[in-house]
Amino acid sequence: MGEFGRTPRINPQQGRDHFPNAWTTVLAGGGLRGGRVVGATSPDGMTVQADRPTTVPDFLATICRALGMDPTRQNMSNVGRPIRIVENGARPIAEIIA
Repeated sequence: MGEFGRTPRINPQQGRDHFPNAWTTVLAGGGLRGGRVVGATSPDGMTVQADRPTTVPDFLATICRALGMDPTRQNMSNVGRPIRIVENGARPIAEIIA
């Protein structure tokens, strides 16, 4: 997994550029259900299908849950400022939580 997907089309320099609109990752272990695909793009890979978008905060909440961490928890900084582990309102992806 990376911080960006890659453009569905090859650029003039015969490469692919960063593409934050859609990207793919594989999760395994941690008690997650295997063999699942969650979300999809349009046939040309340019847009996320509206019927099941998956957000980065939800993805991070899923990882927290798989690691046994509470995604709603906040850590305290050295100056007493609460810092969320995952954005408020993020929910683990139910289809892959065992």
